[in-house]
Amino acid sequence: MCAAPTGGAAGVVPGVVVSLLEEQGKTEEEAVLGLLAASAVGVIVAARATFAAETAGCQVEIGAAGAMAAAMVVEMSGGNACQAANAAAISFQNTMGSVCDLVQGMCEIPCHTRNAAAASGAFVCADLILGGYDNPVPLDETIDAVLSSGRMLPPELRVTSKGGLALAPSAKALSRLR
Repeated sequence: MCAAPTGGAAGVVPGVVVSLLEEQGKTEEEAVLGLLAASAVGVIVAARATFAAETAGCQVEIGAAGAMAAAMVVEMSGGNACQAANAAAISFQNTMGSVCDLVQGMCEIPCHTRNAAAASGAFVCADLILGGYDNPVPLDETIDAVLSSGRMLPPELRVTSKGGLALAPSAKALSRLR
């Protein structure tokens, strides 16, 4: 689980499962089932799209991790598979178009904060679905749209550090040894 599903997104799924265990008192058995739900979303992403930000931007790394975590939260909260898939879909829908703009070429900035936002977003997306939100675009179609839009991103916005935050003057001025 060290790369869940990728190195740049490694904090999302583990952070959410630890929060559910420690803060909400979920059991290890519930965590295993939640991780299975997250893994199911990951299998669908792998089959239909990619986890490579070089291909489709950050939306397929941290975005995918957020979708996986949203499904996990639904499962661990007593929801059903359809609800888990819908929570994953709306999580993905909220990261569409996310660029991969590594500051100084390192997987730290903005990845750390994007991991935190995806983890907290997983809870919001799960709450929306469990609260009755009717998601109009299913997970499979959302994943297809994510891949399509990601491929439309200019190459400079896909793990090159040639666009986005990587070009901000303060980002360029940072020491590589922070």
